[in-house]
Amino acid sequence: MNWPISRTVAWLTFRQLFVRKRLIAAIFFALTPLLIVVLFVSARGAAAAVERKAGLLIDLYRDIVIGVLLPLSAVVFGTAAFGGEIDDGTIVYLLVKPLRRWRVVLSKYVVAVISTAGMMVIATIPPWLFLGTSVVAPKVVLAFAAAIALGATLYSALFVTMGMMSRRALVFGLLYIVVLEMTLSRQVAGVRSLAIREYAMTVVGKIAAGEPGIVAGTVTLDTVWTMGGIILVGMLALGMRWLSRYEMAEKL
Repeated sequence: MNWPISRTVAWLTFRQLFVRKRLIAAIFFALTPLLIVVLFVSARGAAAAVERKAGLLIDLYRDIVIGVLLPLSAVVFGTAAFGGEIDDGTIVYLLVKPLRRWRVVLSKYVVAVISTAGMMVIATIPPWLFLGTSVVAPKVVLAFAAAIALGATLYSALFVTMGMMSRRALVFGLLYIVVLEMTLSRQVAGVRSLAIREYAMTVVGKIAAGEPGIVAGTVTLDTVWTMGGIILVGMLALGMRWLSRYEMAEKL
């Protein structure tokens, strides 16, 4: 069967992304929330009020995992999925294979999504288990897991294409995160409809509605599906078109 995802391309991309140093750094990076929780318990004692533990965990998920770790993981994995091969010219060896270019893009995109989401599982589950599964309802963890899946899906589409089209994709990606997501979207109402972070928090608010400490995103669910769909389809289509044109240029 001719699967949309090329297992060979996917495996090579996994190996490219998770070289030993990057793997170790990514795991330590993802364990940051657990470290914060351990320090909190050490300072407050294991008998700290359940409300404080719940507030800490939700704040970690919202401000650290969704607000910082998720976009940073996506920009690193997304821009690196193609970046190294394009920079050193080895992308040409991949393009001469009898493989449709949209499958190359889709395969690398799926790897970027899985890698980003995988790191966020490490960032999300251990703190919850360490504090105790009764601290917050499983529905809250499920809500943030769904938000992470959405964020990884959209961020990766954006940053994989960005990594193909520019050698400074990592810089541009960080600028997007810092300027648009962390600054403008929190100060300018009109920009929030462009911020993937807001989409993720809207999903959290929808699934975990009514749970203590949950603050929903500032955009509507319709905006999430409409703008999210535009970002996903638009960026992947742009990446596939760009790779096709790159191949044509190489033949001239």
